[in-house]
Amino acid sequence: MLIGTSLLKRITAAACSVCLAGTVLTAHAEEAEAGVNTLKGASLTLNGEIGVNFYLDLQDTDSLDRIVLEGPKGETAAEVGELEPVSSGEYAGLYKLTYLVDPAQTEESVSISLQKDGEPALLYSASGTAYGNEGAQFSVKDYIEQVKENENAGSDLSALADALDTYGRYSAVQFGNAADPGLDSILPDISAADLEKYKFVREGELPEGVNLLGAALVLDSTTAFRLYFDSDPGSATIDGSPAEVFQRDGMYCIEAADIAAADLNASREAVVGNCKMKFSALSYAYSLLKSSEEDEESDDSLVKLAKALYAYSFAADMYFEASAGESPSLSETELELTETEDDIYTFSYGGETFTAQYTPYIGGDWKVVDSYKITNRADMVIICERLLKLNKVRGRITRWRTAKDMADEWEIHNRGYSLALAYSMEGAAARLKDVDMDKKDQGKTFDDFLAEFLGR
Repeated sequence: MLIGTSLLKRITAAACSVCLAGTVLTAHAEEAEAGVNTLKGASLTLNGEIGVNFYLDLQDTDSLDRIVLEGPKGETAAEVGELEPVSSGEYAGLYKLTYLVDPAQTEESVSISLQKDGEPALLYSASGTAYGNEGAQFSVKDYIEQVKENENAGSDLSALADALDTYGRYSAVQFGNAADPGLDSILPDISAADLEKYKFVREGELPEGVNLLGAALVLDSTTAFRLYFDSDPGSATIDGSPAEVFQRDGMYCIEAADIAAADLNASREAVVGNCKMKFSALSYAYSLLKSSEEDEESDDSLVKLAKALYAYSFAADMYFEASAGESPSLSETELELTETEDDIYTFSYGGETFTAQYTPYIGGDWKVVDSYKITNRADMVIICERLLKLNKVRGRITRWRTAKDMADEWEIHNRGYSLALAYSMEGAAARLKDVDMDKKDQGKTFDDFLAEFLGR
């Protein structure tokens, strides 16, 4: 599936591998015995694709010869003798099988079952009961619901699961004829101006006789950004590597394939002749928002999908963000919050006592007084996570703010405070010494805050 018309009006989207661990697999039938074949877990993958992973402990390989996966894209099978176990990590020694789905298929179940000579073979759950002949059932939606029900799930994982759910549901509207889920109130509160940095940019000339017809973002189980030309463009590169030229619908194409969820906003560059084309998967979202603002009759369902895609990209960035810089000096269990008044808490850090106040208006707001004194970002994340466990804060991009995006705002406040002191701006420093983390500031950069301060 893809979307795309003219390049200037409408560019066209889904994944970092996540072992979002845990199972919600329904077990039934007889009790298991030692030395049986067991389904140990199921997870999601968002590594350039959306898929369901199954992890098997095969202790009795003589009792099966094939493993069958079946779902919305039909049936796939693997021969047991051709499988290799996972070499490291949480699932080391287990056998991993993955079934890919389109974003619009996140609510559809995928089954896994075992066979021997074409007949069903027993598969047991981790709790020791056997599945029936239909096998174990799992879906992306099952995992999302499990995260929502888990009170201990981190804010970043919760935001990613929620954003993936919304993205999948609006994809189903566009590609699966599903009814509008009515989630307008939790879609990002953004305009084209918010995403202008992702717009498609073209510089230089294409080879003589070659014209760029348009671009599209492919929205299958793997995500790709595809460029279309009216004739063979010849030698081409994407991000410095040779790009294959292929034909679709009488046009010549090159594409950036397997775009992971955390890379949806990553800048890419295609070069054909002397022409450089810069884009990201979010060029699609920008183009649709821009088009909708210029044309009142634009497709509203596509605009909602574009917003859902942006929220999914933002949540993935927060979840997959690599830990960098200082290590935390405290753990979440060491952070003690004491409620001194209604919604006012104190905590100790670095030998000092700090105050955090929650204000329950328009989605909520957490304020940390004298926040400029805390400079370790890893500790900021721990503090914000604890605050969000007490009271969530609505976001303007994701439904709820995450500890990492709140820590980003905290760091920006600290930077602004230091600059204000350096330029003897006492009034600005007084405002910036405390950080207020509310809905309207989610996802803003230092430049965004500076432009607001300067009235631009």
